[in-house]
Amino acid sequence: MRRLRELDGRLLAGVLVVLFFAALLSYRGVTGTTPWATVGIEPGDKSFVDLRSVTSSWDCEHRGIEAFPNNPCDPFHRPANYPRVWTRLGVFGLGEGDTEPLGIAIGVVFFAAALAVAGPLTLAEGAVYSVGLLAPATILGVERGNADLLMFALVVLGLLLVRRFPWAGAAPIVLAGALKLFPAFALAPLVGLRRRWPALLASVVVLAAYAAVTLNDIRTLRHVIPRVVVNSYGAGVVVEALRLAHVSWVQSTAEVRYVRLAVLALGLLLALALLRVRRSVSAPEGAGSELRLDAFWAGGAVYLGTYVFGSNFDYRLAFLLLCVPQLCAWVRRGGAPAPLPAAALGALLLTLWLSSAQPPLPFGLQTWYVKLAFPPEEVLNWLLFAWLAAALARAALAALRAERPWAA
Repeated sequence: MRRLRELDGRLLAGVLVVLFFAALLSYRGVTGTTPWATVGIEPGDKSFVDLRSVTSSWDCEHRGIEAFPNNPCDPFHRPANYPRVWTRLGVFGLGEGDTEPLGIAIGVVFFAAALAVAGPLTLAEGAVYSVGLLAPATILGVERGNADLLMFALVVLGLLLVRRFPWAGAAPIVLAGALKLFPAFALAPLVGLRRRWPALLASVVVLAAYAAVTLNDIRTLRHVIPRVVVNSYGAGVVVEALRLAHVSWVQSTAEVRYVRLAVLALGLLLALALLRVRRSVSAPEGAGSELRLDAFWAGGAVYLGTYVFGSNFDYRLAFLLLCVPQLCAWVRRGGAPAPLPAAALGALLLTLWLSSAQPPLPFGLQTWYVKLAFPPEEVLNWLLFAWLAAALARAALAALRAERPWAA
């Protein structure tokens, strides 16, 4: 029994992931279809539909056809919703015919990165972590073959290196920021490592220069990326959900803008209230706490940045997995920078499971849930925004005062 308790919880999480996909594949072998709907995922018309947007653009490149922003080679006639640099990757000779092996590889790399960044886990923590790994919001990205999972892996690579080799650690995060923009927020751990600020400054300069050079493409992407309520999160999604619920004071363009600002302002006010409740913080100690804290910072910053700047598909919530190990440590040992870390962990896991067009709820609850005029997970997303804003603000202030809020 003692040996069982000493097992690394990542082993449990990894085994559960393997069993999950083995069950899906076995079910497909019996019925001829993959039962994504039973785990809360609405399957696409083809496998890895998001990845096909990229791989089909490579076919256009091979034929000398410009695939940005309009991609005539896409099987669903969608505009390219990735930065232009993705279409240039066709120089490697790959195309839509390579979508399935590439999609499988992305899924494998994602889960390997998620287990690596967690560090040693207890069995209880491994069970909690597997709840996030197998949530519909996470699995949606796997089923779609979405490149955000590859960005997750690049961020993890940076986190594994940044303490010992800050320049080498910043490099993959900067690369991810160039490829998808939003991973740039994952540079946040460097804020708390004062001797690493030169690497942070250089990274910001490089990304700012890249954004200036590609500004027209960024503006184009803002117009072509679809914005919907289903399978999405963000301050803009809250406002759009209110519009769809026929709230009379959220209809005009001006009203939408003001309500969105109000959503963010109220979230920051709640964060301020949480900071008033928890006036001091002591850093938890223990093996692996440096990596856990760095991962928490990266995941929390990515969530805050993406929430503020608009509408995001729910597979981007996978970056919240970076916060789970440290939240587990704060629940068990105390020292959280904001009150109620157990509630924050519960809200995080719950939003990963409810962020689905058809969440896998039992006892007829799914029918009741999908009929709601306003999606409840958006309330959870807003509460997470406030809690993470409070936690990161507390630690950032401590760093500027030369305290050590995330040192082991």
